[in-house]
Amino acid sequence: MHESLSPELRSYLLPLDFFYESKDIPKPCIEPVPAESLPDNERKLLFHDRDMTSTLVKHHSSDLYIEVLERVSNDNYLLRMVVLKTKDHNFPVEFGAIGMNLDQFGSEIRNEIEQGIKPLGGLLEEYSVPYNSGPRAFFKISSDSLISTLLEVPEGTNLYGRCNELTDPEGFTLADIVEILPVERNKIDN
Repeated sequence: MHESLSPELRSYLLPLDFFYESKDIPKPCIEPVPAESLPDNERKLLFHDRDMTSTLVKHHSSDLYIEVLERVSNDNYLLRMVVLKTKDHNFPVEFGAIGMNLDQFGSEIRNEIEQGIKPLGGLLEEYSVPYNSGPRAFFKISSDSLISTLLEVPEGTNLYGRCNELTDPEGFTLADIVEILPVERNKIDN
């Protein structure tokens, strides 16, 4: 999947790659995309320095919940593959893979992260955790059967996403995230 990608982008995609490799399924085709070349709606949702949870809550006018599809922990590092869905209609609004350094969180928020009920962005806000969000790369991905099923889009649909890093004020990594958006529902229906 990623042989033609730069080593830097391949490293940013590691949370997603981990789950594809663990399932032993082919990885979908990914192409890097400059932020200015993202479609308008996707650029609005991806090209910013905020967490995706608050951005998607505002865009969809609904609180979100996560559906944890898989999780693996090793010492104090937690990897999750998730779908974020609207609470109002249970629509999927993001598919993602995230690696989190649990040592960087206090015990209360860490317990909630490990429970896997609320999105990380919402927990950071709820617990007033200071952080910086730094999108590292944007990409186009051709949805395979896994992503198509989870995001309720036809297989082969071109979707867009980003690789993002959340850091604390001192620059220590809280989370590495790969975030993929579905196309808007009205685009599918037309």
